[in-house]
Amino acid sequence: MGNGYGTAKGGSPKARVAHYKSCWPPAFPGCADADTLVAIDAAIYDGVDVFSVSIGGKEDAEPFESGLQIGAFHAMKHGIPVVAGAGNSGPAPSTIRNSVPWLITAGASTIDRDFVNYVTLGNGKILKGASLSY
Repeated sequence: MGNGYGTAKGGSPKARVAHYKSCWPPAFPGCADADTLVAIDAAIYDGVDVFSVSIGGKEDAEPFESGLQIGAFHAMKHGIPVVAGAGNSGPAPSTIRNSVPWLITAGASTIDRDFVNYVTLGNGKILKGASLSY
């Protein structure tokens, strides 16, 4: 899209990145709770310092209802902070995911650019539109 120019630098030069696969589509649509728990338990056993999860979470999940919430609680009990995405269902009321208090939930609230396009109506009027995540 031509929006990513420049150089990215990390803030942890001695960090070791570990990857744990927990989603196995298309055999199971999405991420099975058992697989998520196994991945988090493996990370705890391996002694990771921070756990970053790129799973949106279940819609309207109550605390301790999903494998991610349970696994993140276990990690927190071992002193490992867990960061998870807020999901991609907004901007609308009650669309945030991973909102339990033992997770650090990260999400975008604004961006520094517009993704616009124009539509020309039959009467010749031109309207400008913007893309939203729904």
